[in-house]
Amino acid sequence: MIEQKTVKFEKDGVVIEGITYLIPPNPEEGYNCGYSIFVPKNCEQNTTLIMHSCNTGNNVPVHLEEANDIAKKSTYERPNPGMWFGYDLNMPVIIPLIPRVQGYYTQALGSKVLHNDISTLIADQERRSEEEKLSEQEIRMIQEQCRDIPSQVANMIKSSKLFLQNLGINIDDKVIAEGYSAGSKFANCFTALHPELVKACICGGNSGLGILPIPEYKGQKLDFPLGVADLPNFDYEAFCQIPQLYYIGTEDYNDPAMYKCEFKKDAGGEFLRDEEKRLIPITDESGRIIPVLDNNGRLQPRYPENYTQQEIEQIHYLLGENPQIRFTNNETIYTSLGINATFQRFPGTHNTVTQNHNGSYIYTNECVKDFIRNVITQEKNLGDSPKSM
Repeated sequence: MIEQKTVKFEKDGVVIEGITYLIPPNPEEGYNCGYSIFVPKNCEQNTTLIMHSCNTGNNVPVHLEEANDIAKKSTYERPNPGMWFGYDLNMPVIIPLIPRVQGYYTQALGSKVLHNDISTLIADQERRSEEEKLSEQEIRMIQEQCRDIPSQVANMIKSSKLFLQNLGINIDDKVIAEGYSAGSKFANCFTALHPELVKACICGGNSGLGILPIPEYKGQKLDFPLGVADLPNFDYEAFCQIPQLYYIGTEDYNDPAMYKCEFKKDAGGEFLRDEEKRLIPITDESGRIIPVLDNNGRLQPRYPENYTQQEIEQIHYLLGENPQIRFTNNETIYTSLGINATFQRFPGTHNTVTQNHNGSYIYTNECVKDFIRNVITQEKNLGDSPKSM
């Protein structure tokens, strides 16, 4: 049963209004997760659909039912960036309601999620209380609901076109894939997996970890999500031609690819934290973080649900040891490969660059909206240009 909710939000004196439609899962149509559609108050009748990657943030439940509920509420209890962009541009927004359960980072679309590998979810049971532990049935339910998420999202997009047509709104065959933080990784990887469905891709706060559309780099094989060596049907030309925007805060060091290390404590034995409440790692004299290695002298992932041990090593040895270095290297590599991508830095940290902090919220918001406008304008001009004889 489709739920309909009238929404109204205000931020920094700006109000957005519209209707959020919650569409339930439909396995017969190819999606085990539901999705939501935000239709802004003044939505255009002929337009493009924005796909905002679901990202429920640090509120990570341990059970599937709550995870599904949080994913739903993230689209009508508080606005996500995609909804702000959609409202300002009079464009509808689809949000795949992908649940995130502790131990299985579905909303970041990494290698484990692509291959439906729930090993980190099972391993996570060891540190849970009896009340938090999952039954075998619930683990199977999580695995089944989150099986082949990219294909599910592709089918949601197809379904949403028919849904919007019934509302009198006609959308293009291709979407604007957009996301922030983990959602940016999802948007980037979905674009690589389904370039035929993406008009443009926008990724904010991606820690400089854009997928490299090549099978190897510096002599090392790169599997998904670092590269495309294990994607037999990857369309290199299509990916490179898609307009892409990547942006990051100048002080953004939020790192999902951080390796295990020790953290600083005060004289009383309490952990020290930075301005974003993150633990401060112990560094050597040159300022480099001192890793805690395994018995074989290898780096270990601090967040194993994000990246495998091999991926952590490749990220740090090949792409850079922190998000700022990786962002620069990512731009260099994308430019050398001829990818149609723009890279921007704005004042702020991971959590403040999209807030009204020294004007950076205005900078990022306007940059994204201008990028979308330009993509649509250029496409229209190309379509209006005379055909060659």
